[in-house]
Amino acid sequence: MESTKVPFSYKRAKPLDLSFEDLESLEPSSMRVLTTGFVSSYRMLGVPAKRDGKYKTASMLLSHNRLTGGLDDIRLLVDKLFRQPDALCWLDLSHNRLTDVSDALFGFPNLSTLYLHHNLLATMCVLTRINQVPQLRSLTLQNNPLAEYRGYRTVVLAVLQKITRLDFVIVTDSERRLLPPIPLQSFIKNYLTRTN
Repeated sequence: MESTKVPFSYKRAKPLDLSFEDLESLEPSSMRVLTTGFVSSYRMLGVPAKRDGKYKTASMLLSHNRLTGGLDDIRLLVDKLFRQPDALCWLDLSHNRLTDVSDALFGFPNLSTLYLHHNLLATMCVLTRINQVPQLRSLTLQNNPLAEYRGYRTVVLAVLQKITRLDFVIVTDSERRLLPPIPLQSFIKNYLTRTN
């Protein structure tokens, strides 16, 4: 899917904040925001502009919930809530119970920042799925079981070569030059199956 131009007003708009909602699923019919229209504003001091029942923003916070599994309903939710769904640039799914990521993330052509820290992502194989998010530049994976693998940062940067920031730390050119030029299959064989 090709990236489309995101209006600047959407990029600078406040995020749609669905954090701390005690969500177990992204199924839209189970969400209070769709039945009551209420969106938290205490964390970001305001909510994004709303038009025709949909929010004019490019960011969504779903942190500190009880989401499990792999995000299969994320596209349905964004389509239901966002005025321009393909504008989604920043998605915070930190502090949940996610064990995988969904192919649905690939359908967001402008997604450039994805927070997945403090989840239950256990295998480095999730990287091959994340690598298919076309515009992804900033990613967090810290405090997941996979972050305990030997050479975690090296493996992530070798697989996700477009990433410019990992776990809130900028990837430098010198760090890139030190990455071993080994194909993905070798990483899976030599790194992904072993821990410390």
